[in-house]
Amino acid sequence: MDLSTPAALESLARNIAVLIGAQRTEQDGTADQVRFFFADGRTLELVVNRPRTRIIITAQLPEQAAAQGLTIEPITVTALPRPRPSETQDMATARHLADHIRRRLLPQQTAVASMLSAALQRARSALSALPDRPGQRWALSDLPVPDPRGMQRWCSVAWWHTPSGESRAVAPFLADLLRRAGLVTTEPHGSAHVFFTELPAKQPQARFHVAPASRHGGWDLVDQFTGAVVHTYDDAEWARQIAESASGQDKVARRAGTPSPDLPGLADDLIEAEQAREMAVELAVAGHMPYGLIDVDYTRTPGFFIYPGAPGVVRVARLLEPWGAIRPGARFEASEHEVQRYDADVEAYARLLNTPGRSAAVQLDGIQVTFSDPPSRP
Repeated sequence: MDLSTPAALESLARNIAVLIGAQRTEQDGTADQVRFFFADGRTLELVVNRPRTRIIITAQLPEQAAAQGLTIEPITVTALPRPRPSETQDMATARHLADHIRRRLLPQQTAVASMLSAALQRARSALSALPDRPGQRWALSDLPVPDPRGMQRWCSVAWWHTPSGESRAVAPFLADLLRRAGLVTTEPHGSAHVFFTELPAKQPQARFHVAPASRHGGWDLVDQFTGAVVHTYDDAEWARQIAESASGQDKVARRAGTPSPDLPGLADDLIEAEQAREMAVELAVAGHMPYGLIDVDYTRTPGFFIYPGAPGVVRVARLLEPWGAIRPGARFEASEHEVQRYDADVEAYARLLNTPGRSAAVQLDGIQVTFSDPPSRP
């Protein structure tokens, strides 16, 4: 492959950019160097060595990376790989370089960008308030998300790690903490992951839009702030209606300055009561499911729900649908097995929530938690 002219290098760069998802390329007028720019701000530099048989690729890092001792070693790749059947040498070179870039440089560059991200630093600070349990803790990473231009795009993601996997129960409370730290979040349907980012400087007219499903048939409801897919629907018109409704609700919530207009496991008038939120987090971290997640089958999975009682008191119900199907004598008769299961769950709530500063008493319809320092009501 001849790389002795700027035109030849430009042609190679265009082919590589398509394969690695770069937004654009830029040359400095020579036949030796080209830069790749990604939509999220990352930059790569490609330099052809003098014999023009090998190519050196460097991941560009911001200045603060050096101050924190973060570096990425350049990689050197042959410019003359053996073509596969039906490939020209030009095609083989672009494919070979793109493979090395994707495998050896982009993951490192994404990791460094995450470590330097202001959003990541705020997220770490916010999530550090969560309690630690043996073998359990919050975790942060990056995952690819769809981009309307087909470019490669990544978004930060948080989840609660347990020995048995990621916890769906804790996800709403991770998202709440991140929003209270000033970040915007996406909670995909049925997922324990929470995607988050800073509020975009240039915001789309509507936060949610509908696009053809990126993996299977159907239509994706996409959060344009993070790029994450909320849910996939079979019917395009239904998906558009959901997108319009979700965008409208988001506008109302942001005007009101309310981080979490709805929070599973908590009555609306307790969402802003910090002590009640702490109780919900403790229950979720212990493995109990908050009631109100639309992707959980509450005929099989009991959900806890915290609601106001007398002054200085909150009540915790253990719910299993259909309503009342928890013990004999309620609206629906329950099996002995369900009665035992109900009693065990409620006793577990009480043991967990009976701590200094509050007392938990088991009652027929759940538990009553009395605070020595009552939570303030918003």
